[in-house]
Formats: sequence, structure tokens, C-alpha cells
Amino acid sequence: MEKKHIIILLSALCAILAAGTGAVVLLTRTPSSRETACAENVARLQEMETADISSIEKQLNELKKQDQSTATATLLEEGGILSDVEIKQAFQGSVIIGDSITESIVEYGFLDTDVVVSKRGLSIVNADEQIQTAIGLHPSTIFMAFGSNDLEIYESDSASFIDAYRTQLQKLSEALPDSPVYINGILPILQSTIDEVPALGYYPQFNQALQELCMEMGYTYIDTAYLVNDGESMYEPDGEHVIRDYYPKWLTLMAKTAGL
Repeated sequence: MEKKHIIILLSALCAILAAGTGAVVLLTRTPSSRETACAENVARLQEMETADISSIEKQLNELKKQDQSTATATLLEEGGILSDVEIKQAFQGSVIIGDSITESIVEYGFLDTDVVVSKRGLSIVNADEQIQTAIGLHPSTIFMAFGSNDLEIYESDSASFIDAYRTQLQKLSEALPDSPVYINGILPILQSTIDEVPALGYYPQFNQALQELCMEMGYTYIDTAYLVNDGESMYEPDGEHVIRDYYPKWLTLMAKTAGL
């Protein structure tokens, strides 16, 4: 984000607030409020002019994460976590494509292989067979969950990861143009695991790239990070995979996001 763009945005904000305050003036007869609003925004503008751009971007990203976590929490609170029976009912006619984290949905008995198309160690670039299997199921709704294995393949090269993801999404779009696609973010990975495998530490950059891909292609991004806010207690000893308790929450989040 360039500084001049921030200045333009704040200038526009100042104008909008000034206009809005003008409406208040007519109702409350406090003409000084407009000047106060402008003065406050001018002060913000001056602060932004001298601020470190990377610091500003960091603050904006933190606010964005807070908003996403709040939205996820609200969604799960509405109606609560789905029961095992409700999960099976909700995902009838849908398909979830992914790696070993997705595979555990079947291993724990939540859904069967007519819904879950997965393979342990699978990366998005090598998922041709799974994509074709999913297409053959003619799903009404599609969920994607890739990235953990791709981190070790692409390391800091999130652009190549996104290129591979885009290629697979285009196959789905061409074969199933009426089926909406939902893309799950990569789960946070514990720092102790990142210390052993540094490439895994790029997951925030990959998630940001996935969000941008969703905006580009018109798909919905599902932020799963909130689901592991309890910390290490939600993880298997490897610090990357998650325990059984995670899955009802994840499946509920996917179902409610898609309106299943």
C-alpha cells in the first residue's frame, strides 16, 4: 500500500465525514461539529504522512484478522455446533477436497468418501486425480482445503502455489459452472513445528494469497484460524494436524458459511 493511496483514502474519508456532519448540523444546530470532524481527520492524515507504511499495513491486517475471528465466532454461535447426524445431512450432495487434515473427516466417521475426496500428503499441484473424482460426483457445493503440504513444496513462493490452485479451480469451474466453491485457509501451525521446518512459517502469506485469489475468482474464503484459538490443546503432537474436537467446529463452519 503506497502512502499516497492512504492519503487519498483519508482525504475522501474527511470529505464524507464532513458531509455527514453537515447533516447533523441542520438537526442539532452545532456548526462547530463539522470543523471538529475535519480537524480530527486532518490530524490523522498528518500522522499517516509520517508513519511507517509497513507498520500501517500490519495494523490493518491485525484489524482484518480480528474482524474475521469475530465473524467466525458469531457464525458458530448461531444455532451452535452441528451434531453428527446434522453434519451428514448438511453435506449431502457436497464434496470436500483436500489432504490428510481433510482425510481425518472420514477417519473420525463424520462423513464418507462419497463426500470427502482426499489423500494423505496431497498438494494442490498433484491433485488432478482428486479433482476429476470430485467432478464425477457432480456436487452441488465444493469445498477445497489445501496448503499444509504445499508450504514445503513452494516455501516462500506463494505465487506459484496460487497458480497451481487457480489451475485446479478452473477445471472445477469449467466442469461444474453452477457449483459454488469455498476455499479453506491453511490452519495455523505451532511455532515449535515451524522451528523444525521453517517453510511452514509461510502459512500467513499463503493465506493472504488465497484470500486475494478468492476475490479474483469470485469464491468464498473460509478463515479457520479462530477454530484453534485454544492453542496447543487443539493439535496433535506434530503441531500441524488437529485433534477430533476440531472437526465438528470446522464442518459446522463450512456448512453455515455455504448455507447448507
